Amino acid sequence: MSHDVEVDLVILGAGCAGLSLAARLADAGTSLRVMAIEARADYVDDRSWCFWRPDDHPLARLVSTTWRSWTFSGVDGRSATRSVPGMSYQYIRGSDFYTDAMARIAASPQVTVHMATPVDGLEAVPGGVRLTTHSGTVTARWVVDTRPVRRPAMLYQCFVGVELESATPLPFARDEAGLMTSMRADAAGLAFTYLLPISSTRALVEWTRFSAQPLPESELRAGLDETLERLSLGNVPVVRTERGVLPMGRPPGTTPSLPGVVHAGVAGGALRATSGYAFLRIQRWAESCAQALLAGQAPVGHPAEPWARREMDRIFLQAVCAHPEKTADYFLSMAQRVAPQRFVRFLSDEATTSDYVSIIASLPFIPFLRELRPRPELFRGAE
Repeated sequence: MSHDVEVDLVILGAGCAGLSLAARLADAGTSLRVMAIEARADYVDDRSWCFWRPDDHPLARLVSTTWRSWTFSGVDGRSATRSVPGMSYQYIRGSDFYTDAMARIAASPQVTVHMATPVDGLEAVPGGVRLTTHSGTVTARWVVDTRPVRRPAMLYQCFVGVELESATPLPFARDEAGLMTSMRADAAGLAFTYLLPISSTRALVEWTRFSAQPLPESELRAGLDETLERLSLGNVPVVRTERGVLPMGRPPGTTPSLPGVVHAGVAGGALRATSGYAFLRIQRWAESCAQALLAGQAPVGHPAEPWARREMDRIFLQAVCAHPEKTADYFLSMAQRVAPQRFVRFLSDEATTSDYVSIIASLPFIPFLRELRPRPELFRGAE
C-alpha cells in the first residue's frame, strides 16, 4: 500500500464476511476501487462452517463433506436422529473458503486484499472516511467494517475442538452428524459434544459450553480432553484445532458507527442468537450488499431480525438463563417433538408461522410464558 490511497470502498476485515463481499464484487467485474484490509498476516486452517442445504447451491463446489442425518442426545440416554429428504448438513473448511475467495479476488484489477495491515483509527472527513494504518492512510467513500466488536450478550457459546486423523477407522457412523451429543446441563449451563465424521478415519470433535461469561481456554481444553478420553480418542493424532466464543443474544440496537461506515459480520448481526449459525446469513448479506454497490448505492448492513424470530430467540435465551439446568431438556424436546423439516427451517432462518407454532408447542409452557417480558439485565460480559 502506498502512503496515501483513495478508493471507493474499504472492507475492514478479510474474514468470512469481508471476503464474501469482496469476491462477489470481483466476480461481477465491478468498476469500484475496492480494498480489503486484514490484520492477520496469513490464513490458517482454524475454522469451518456448516449449514443445511440441498446438494445444488452456489457454493456447493466448496462443500467437502455432507451428512444425510443428524443426532441430538443426552447423557441420560435420550436421543433423536433426524433427516430431511433432499437436504443434507454440509461442511466447508475455512482453508478451502479462503483459497477460493482469494483466487476470485486476484482475477479482478479493481479489488485488492492487504494482509498484515492493522487499522489504527477511523475518522469522518468530507466525502467519506479516512483510515490510518501503519503503512499510510486510506480515504474511502464507504467502509464496511466486519471486525468483531466487544458488546455484552445474554450467553456465550464457548468451544474448543480438534480434527483427528486415525490410522484405522473411527467408531462413528460416517453419514451421521452429531450436532449436540452427550448433552448435560447444570446450574452453570449446557455442555455438549459436536461430532462430525469427515471420513472413515477423520473426525472433528468439539466440546461446547453455554456460559454467562466467556470461559478460559484452559477450562474448555479440560472438557475436550475428558470428551476425547470418553470416546477412546485421546491418543489419535490431531490435524488442526478450532476454538471460539460466540455471543448468544445481543442488546437491541445497532453498533455505533461513523457516517459512511456499515457494520457486518458478527458485529453487524450475522450470528443467529440461539444457534450461533452465521455462514448462510453472511452469504445472503454479501449478495444484497454487493447488489447495492453494483447499482451505485451505499453498502447495506444485515437486515433486522423479523419480529417473530427475534422474539422467539429472546424468550428462549431468557428461559435458558432462568433455568440453565433445563437447557438439555429444551433442546431434546425440540429435536424429538418437532418435525425435522420444521426444525431445519427454523435453524436456517426460513421458518413459517406453523413452524413457530410447532416449536412453541414442543416446549414447556410455564417457563417460557414467564419470559415474555424482556430482561435487559441479562446482557453481560464481553467476548
